[in-house]
Amino acid sequence: MGSIQREQKRNRGCAQSKNGCIASSLATRNSPPCRPDVYFLDGKKMRYLGPDLPEDIWRHIHFLLPMQDAARLGCVSHSFLQSWRCYPNLTFTNKTMCSKENLRNGTVGWNVIRDYTHKIDCVLANHSGAGVRKFKLEYYAPCDAVSCHQLNSWLKMAVTPGIEELDFTLFSKEAPFDFPCKLLSDQSQHSIQHLRLLNCGLHPTFQLGLRSLKMLQMCTVRITDDELGCLLSNSFALEHLQLLHCDDIIHLEIPSLLQRLKFLEVFECSNLHVIENKAPNISRFRFGGYEVQLSLGESLKVKNMMLHHSCAISYAVENLPSCVPNLLSLTIYSSCEKIDVPVVSSKFLHLKFLSILIFGGYFNRDYDYLSLVSYFDAAPSLEKFVLYVKRQSKYESFQGDTSSLRRMPDHCHKKLKSVEITGFCPQKSMVELTCHILKNVRSLKSLTLDPSPVNNRCSGNILDKGCPPLETAYIREAHRTILAIRTYIEGEVPPTVTLSVLEPCARCHAL
Repeated sequence: MGSIQREQKRNRGCAQSKNGCIASSLATRNSPPCRPDVYFLDGKKMRYLGPDLPEDIWRHIHFLLPMQDAARLGCVSHSFLQSWRCYPNLTFTNKTMCSKENLRNGTVGWNVIRDYTHKIDCVLANHSGAGVRKFKLEYYAPCDAVSCHQLNSWLKMAVTPGIEELDFTLFSKEAPFDFPCKLLSDQSQHSIQHLRLLNCGLHPTFQLGLRSLKMLQMCTVRITDDELGCLLSNSFALEHLQLLHCDDIIHLEIPSLLQRLKFLEVFECSNLHVIENKAPNISRFRFGGYEVQLSLGESLKVKNMMLHHSCAISYAVENLPSCVPNLLSLTIYSSCEKIDVPVVSSKFLHLKFLSILIFGGYFNRDYDYLSLVSYFDAAPSLEKFVLYVKRQSKYESFQGDTSSLRRMPDHCHKKLKSVEITGFCPQKSMVELTCHILKNVRSLKSLTLDPSPVNNRCSGNILDKGCPPLETAYIREAHRTILAIRTYIEGEVPPTVTLSVLEPCARCHAL
């Protein structure tokens, strides 16, 4: 309460300053002044004697407060209770309602979950549901009949005409909950712009007609091909679509009416067999999971692409040049591969950035890294190449005369300027790839070799978060790799190239 009084004194000082200019300007407003309010302090009835600001000004100030503070203020002030009833941004999460507990931890007692749910119920009881623009709800209780009824009542209260963002997450794995589709069609079809659903069912049997929807994100949502079609029907404004772990989808068809769709991500939908895109303006496409039949339709505008599945390195160079001819950036994740990259039949004429990430302890120890030169040949405009090897299985470290290394003198690359290899190891084919780059890439400006298989490093500041943990065996191997770099690589570096060799972090990975 003392903070409220101090704020009132500051407001009075502001209103009396600047020769009364602010008070004068407020007096000219058409909205009626807010009447003096009544509150209680130490059991005594008190009356607020601050400036008579217009009601819309007080409401605007109230709406700027975090939800917890706005709700508390509504409990001590009659006037603020009225504005709380139409507070626009309702967020009920572990952080906002129960920050001292981790509700996703299975050891949290039922009384903590019950208290969390009770708090949400109390807050919503004082809210009319009118004016809600953003509604975010994380629900942790088991979905029995009582809980489902409670969820439906909360959603019915919050999903009203005018809502723009709806974020619903269900963490319970028991008694699956189906999101009420009728709320989307009856209450919000003309206003909702962002819809995010996690771990629930969605089963529309009719076209929802979400004409204002711009972003749709669904993770672990039970929805079939036809039901997704009903959801997307008439969503002419959709720009961003993400489908993650939606295992009931088998044939994904993106209709041509989605003229504004720019971003499409499909990840780990385990039963998916076909992706058929007819939307003409997708510029970013991300796919992870089992290899599927992929048809991107009119894909001339796809500029940025990510693939994440087994044998993705060979798949991409075989299939993508003709499929996405105007690609500028390509990121590839692969856990297993053919022994080498196949011969290239067509080219990525516009590709400028290529990142290849190899992970998994079962990646073929005999993989021929020198075969990645095929990508350089296929991408004559390539400017930056990043290779990341997370954990290399046991390999034979190269030892001997560099004259035994394979050479490819006829392959010259004129645009490549920057190369980074993280998880570098002295395997013979990786040494050959590095030497090839130094010998045949005349445009090269910088080469960075990092023998530690970590994807990020700390700043060295003791106050900052440290590097990811690394086993002692990998740290020792990194030091041996640095000796190999000095032996086989440093002598090949032209004077126009800057070589950076990153040693293991002295703070986090010291032996």
